[in-house]
Amino acid sequence: MFALVTDNLDEADRLIARTAELGATTAEPDVEAVTHSLAATRAQRAGDTEALRREAAAYEAHGTLQGIPSVSAQSALLWLQAGQPERALALAQQLAGAGLDHVPRDVFFLVTVAFLTEIAAELNAEPMVADGARLLEPYAGRAVLNAGAMFHGVADDYLFRAHSSLGRADATGWRHSAVSCYERIGAGWWRDRLAWPSGDPVRERAVAVHFHQLDRGWLVGRDGATAVLPDVKGLHYIRYLLQRPGLEVEAADLAAAVGGHPGVTISQADTDVIDGEALRAYRARLAEIDAELSEAQSWADEPRSGRLRLEREALLGEIGAATGLGGRRRRFSSAGERARIAVRKAIVSALNRVEQHDSSLARQLRDSLRTGRACRYDPDPARPVAWILDG
Repeated sequence: MFALVTDNLDEADRLIARTAELGATTAEPDVEAVTHSLAATRAQRAGDTEALRREAAAYEAHGTLQGIPSVSAQSALLWLQAGQPERALALAQQLAGAGLDHVPRDVFFLVTVAFLTEIAAELNAEPMVADGARLLEPYAGRAVLNAGAMFHGVADDYLFRAHSSLGRADATGWRHSAVSCYERIGAGWWRDRLAWPSGDPVRERAVAVHFHQLDRGWLVGRDGATAVLPDVKGLHYIRYLLQRPGLEVEAADLAAAVGGHPGVTISQADTDVIDGEALRAYRARLAEIDAELSEAQSWADEPRSGRLRLEREALLGEIGAATGLGGRRRRFSSAGERARIAVRKAIVSALNRVEQHDSSLARQLRDSLRTGRACRYDPDPARPVAWILDG
């Protein structure tokens, strides 16, 4: 599976042959299902229409005979990819004519809904698309796996297709999220499926933006609209992340890399998980999240709303895990937690300074920077930037 995900077709061919050989010698009952799954995925990667048709027919026959919705759904998707949309839509409607809510809630639920959503989005079957968008959203950020045996992209990919088909403004956000996922794991074929088509009016040319240190202060902004900001720690953190797009950096490592914060990484001794300062920071962040969530919901910005809800749940979970009955604090090594709080505060402070001079640049940075125990910069392909990070 890994060779197919990372587009190493020569290695995939070798391993597929070896899988068939081992399956024959061990009398493994699932060997046929596994080899068909690998062959179908190999045909997708290579754009082999004839092989796609063979696999589509095999999947359709098996799904019908065994009454397995996920297999029939995949056969419909293979027919679509093989250039037979009418046959694909007919199969999809047989499976979900009464709505996707009727798909069995079993281990194959996610993959079945994802396949049917892609077909419906491609063929403008609006009611099915709307069902797919609603049912897939709770799975945002997750891989779509067929019982753990084959990778079928990420839920954000299918959400982009659904929201784009429905003409929703947040489609670009889902595309950005999916592309970022694929770039992190080296899934080139999946990433390239979402590449901006030539002549797409939404695509913009990369904008050059200064974000670098001067002898005194920092130069930040577009040519002709730059501002000199005071030298604060958060700007160093942001530049470090901008230099490493898509790479997760532990908050403690980030602090150490640019000089650190006093007391962040020097001690690993056991201490309270949440001291008074940290607890106040948690509560302040919860208040910020509630305000940001209200704003995101008023703008119908579902990707942002989803991320905020997840962060809110995670933060509440951290507080619950770190406090015992009656609010008694549990104890663990404080270094990582202090680094997370210090780095986040510094980045928020720096972005507030950027916002005073360029609100759109601050908003773009807030949308693409992730802070926590690990921090990351995810470039937005819809808003490409050529960062000038050295003076």
